[in-house]
Amino acid sequence: ESTADGLDCTMAAVLLLTLGGAAALQGTGTLHWPRAVLLHTSHARGHAYASANREHADVGPSDLPGMDFLPSRRSALVAAGVASAFSGLAGGYTAVEATAVDVSVPTTSLGSLKISRTIQGYWQLAGIHGAYNEADAVENMRRHFSAGVTTLDTADIYGPSELIVGKFVGEQPSAVPCTKFCCFRGLQTIEMDEVRARVRKQCERLKVDALPLVAFFWADYSVRRYVDVALMLTKLREEGLIKEIGVTNFDLKRLKELKEAGVPVVSNQVELSLFDSRPLQSGMADWCVANGVKLIAFGTVAGGLLSEKYLNAPAPGSAQLDNASLRKYAGTCARFGGWELAQELLKTMDGIARKHSVSIANVAQRYVLQCSPAVGAVLVGVRNSKHVEENVATHGFKLDDADMAQLRAIVAKRAGPKGDVWDLERGYI
Repeated sequence: ESTADGLDCTMAAVLLLTLGGAAALQGTGTLHWPRAVLLHTSHARGHAYASANREHADVGPSDLPGMDFLPSRRSALVAAGVASAFSGLAGGYTAVEATAVDVSVPTTSLGSLKISRTIQGYWQLAGIHGAYNEADAVENMRRHFSAGVTTLDTADIYGPSELIVGKFVGEQPSAVPCTKFCCFRGLQTIEMDEVRARVRKQCERLKVDALPLVAFFWADYSVRRYVDVALMLTKLREEGLIKEIGVTNFDLKRLKELKEAGVPVVSNQVELSLFDSRPLQSGMADWCVANGVKLIAFGTVAGGLLSEKYLNAPAPGSAQLDNASLRKYAGTCARFGGWELAQELLKTMDGIARKHSVSIANVAQRYVLQCSPAVGAVLVGVRNSKHVEENVATHGFKLDDADMAQLRAIVAKRAGPKGDVWDLERGYI
């Protein structure tokens, strides 16, 4: 049961599927053998990649002729933010996890708040992405924080997520936990006492004196009290219980209403990816640049669909769509233009990734960071520590004009999603 507003587990699961307030887990298929190693041999294209980049690419030097290229390729690996190590075993070799090399995660400002431009997303702790170990989750937070991903995202409706994030914040008070204030029901009757009590409870769970950032979500625009409740949050900011106020999944019309009413909105957390251009096509991104609002983008790798795992692969069936993120973003992909257009995009991304010695997921994240100056950060679902180095490597390169032009040419072929942010999910389209 959600302690925020009494949602039972079933309702919370349904709402989470529609709210989608955290980015999807990255599944790039480069768990044991760094992609940068595979990039620099033509045999890798014909052998390892032809094996559909299964989750554990069981290839080693004996499978890849010419692996003596490694020392001479070190500069390429460093540029990609990864290095490879090999340990000899009787009868062969095994690849060791890549480690980050000289890549720092930049920061950006949301009002008075400084956040990392990659954010750890913890929708995955809501309980609808499969089982997890709490101690492992906290260790994952430690590893990402140590790598420079110092900002964490959670929400009052993500089950135990705030509590688990709070355990980490308790041991690492310089971490920046960002949460949400979600309003789904009783919208006509929300008053200041309830808002204050909920925010104080969130402070307790996150082990902070004041919430660094609260992203406000309002389920039904036909109940026109969202400005009133946002002003209540503004009052709590003045009282010192909240440092900065953001919103999540607000469309441009209502975002303007909040700003015009004097709500000091510093961010809007929205779905934004190569599959979903709604914050760009609606004019929101341009308005945000002009009005000092940053976009925090989730869904950047579409639940892992924008990764090597799905390159040259058939469309995943229901059995493969085995968690909430994949099911959600499979729908986004279908609205984008279906699997054929997705494959055209993945092939283009693969070429760009090889050019920069990075992964397809890195290209996906980099595109979002560069698609508009409104984008402050990308929010990446980090259910485990397998992709710490890869997430950091996103900040070790930039897409050039030719890269962006190739990607935009494919995005221009899209069928959807249509409308503004969350219009479809709200039933307006």
